[in-house]
Amino acid sequence: MSQLSVFLQRTITVLLWLGGAVAFFKWLLAPLLPFLLALALGAMMEPTVQKVRRGLRVKRGFAAGLVTTLLMLVAGGTVVLALVRLTVELRQWSDRLPQLIAGFPAAWNGMLDQIERWYAACPAFLRSALDFLAGQLMEEGPGLAGAAGSWLMGAASAVLAALPDVGLFLVTTVLAVYFTSFSYPAILAFLKRQLPPAWQSRCRDAAHCFRSTILKWLRAEMLLILVTFVILLMGFLWMRLDYALLAAVFTALVDALPVLGTGTVLFPWALGCFLTGNTERGLALLVLYAVGLVVHTLLEPRLLAGQADLPPITALLAMYVGFRFMGVGGMILLPVVLLLLKQFQDAGVIHLWK
Repeated sequence: MSQLSVFLQRTITVLLWLGGAVAFFKWLLAPLLPFLLALALGAMMEPTVQKVRRGLRVKRGFAAGLVTTLLMLVAGGTVVLALVRLTVELRQWSDRLPQLIAGFPAAWNGMLDQIERWYAACPAFLRSALDFLAGQLMEEGPGLAGAAGSWLMGAASAVLAALPDVGLFLVTTVLAVYFTSFSYPAILAFLKRQLPPAWQSRCRDAAHCFRSTILKWLRAEMLLILVTFVILLMGFLWMRLDYALLAAVFTALVDALPVLGTGTVLFPWALGCFLTGNTERGLALLVLYAVGLVVHTLLEPRLLAGQADLPPITALLAMYVGFRFMGVGGMILLPVVLLLLKQFQDAGVIHLWK
């Protein structure tokens, strides 16, 4: 076979894979997501179900129901406690919002005074650049503020409109997890019978690769997110922030996004504290960022040992393309999909690139 034929064959294969992936994520992922999550959770719970069945000498249905119920109670209880606390903090924040708005002019004037003092101490060439930047902000500021307000109103309306769909999704997922756990071996055997014999070995290798690498990677990432959240919460409580849990949850979620980190939130926050004269809090935020960075740097190599990671430019590309096609969810999902494809490529399950 000539080099041109090989090139065309590989190009067509890659295009077909990409087309299938786009079609799946655009049209099939949303309706199938509860059942895919149930299948993944069933695979994760299967070793525990087998241990319980053998240890208690009970039927599979009882063991599966017991393990699934315990998982749902732990997960549901954790979510309920977190939501209750977040609701309390959001209510307190909304009660204080008029007071914060009333104090905004004084804080704004204090920040402007601080900027003026810094401006007076700057050299002439830097002052000219700051003058240009201030002019641009004066021209585009009202438009940006209006766009931000419209976006916030639209986001709030979208969240309220999505509540019934979220409830249906959660109920369907919980039922699917129970049914999948009860019949996991039969479901696995059925799916296996639908595959051609030539594909069964490859799919078995893919499942083994997924179980041994991606699930470990996801567990490690969840542990890193949890450690980051605990560090942030302890730091915010030590700083005596009024809404420590809310701030820790938001910052940890931003840190969970590929490429981004806690500095995306803590650096602008610290800068705002310095501009408003709250130097102590600004320094505390920078120290908290440094502590989190050191802990994250020490833990990540140990938790992700042997797990191939994506290069930063590839992760950034995946985030951007995922956001353009699927919104915020695509920013998280597509980098994970690319990591999975890289694991399959390294394991020899697929051959998409050299």
